[in-house]
Amino acid sequence: MAITVTDLFIYPVKSLRGLRLERASLDIRGLADDRRWMIIDQHQRFVTQRTLPALVTIHTHLTDDGLWLQSPDSECRVSKIFSGDPTPITAHIWSDEVQVLDEGPAVGQWLTEVLKHTSPLRLVRLSDQPRPRAKPEYLGPAHTVFADMAPLLIANQASLDALNHALVDGTEAPVPMDRFRPNIVLTGLNAFSEHRIARLRHSDFSLALAYPCERCVVTTVDQTTGQRHPQGEPFPTLTRLNPMPAYGSGAHAKPANLKAPAFAENAYLTGAERGLLMVGDRLWVDELRTLESPPNALG
Repeated sequence: MAITVTDLFIYPVKSLRGLRLERASLDIRGLADDRRWMIIDQHQRFVTQRTLPALVTIHTHLTDDGLWLQSPDSECRVSKIFSGDPTPITAHIWSDEVQVLDEGPAVGQWLTEVLKHTSPLRLVRLSDQPRPRAKPEYLGPAHTVFADMAPLLIANQASLDALNHALVDGTEAPVPMDRFRPNIVLTGLNAFSEHRIARLRHSDFSLALAYPCERCVVTTVDQTTGQRHPQGEPFPTLTRLNPMPAYGSGAHAKPANLKAPAFAENAYLTGAERGLLMVGDRLWVDELRTLESPPNALG
């Protein structure tokens, strides 16, 4: 079955507004420039839309030499070449401790003021010490910078179409793909059949689909306004339509979670050290996954 890449996205700063691309290079850490910075609080813990949905109101823009952060009223620039204090600090992202470099007080103050945060925020980048690998039993040699778990998130347009059909049937408004903040969007698959695929083949490399992405409250945040849906949609509708399936096997088997939805697949590059992916590229199913306990939506 031929599958087409219809969209590519990166999010230079974790939880801020993303960028749509026509092409992107990728390696074992994901798409180039994706989630290379993140914001931390006074406890040096990562900050996301889960607790601060207004983050999405800050736009990001990349140039050859810098990152621009833009609010409706002001902007702030960060150099791609780090020139601040080279002493790493420890930051926390989920259960990981990561060594990061602080981009300095000016951008930290700008973020704190723009977001009207009651305590100081800081922008950081990864130091020379790599982040510990997350879930090596599923993600193999892959590691990431500041993405939650996997280097890549691959979404299926047909799955979004099925969700929106269910939302409209329930008198709710449809949602755009940006609610799920994917890196790669595909067409040519049946709805939710991405959960049955273990590997997609490109002419120059492969993409390993490691396990379904269990979704959280970020799906309820309008990625333009930063406002949450008052009834928490599309979370409950998607949970009924496509609950989180079981995945893994043996000692690493994970049971299904019928109280949370799945949407898209956590994935990583394999078969090459790096690659180039373009909108319009064709992919083929190279390997199917055996599901011990398939989700209801897959029968």
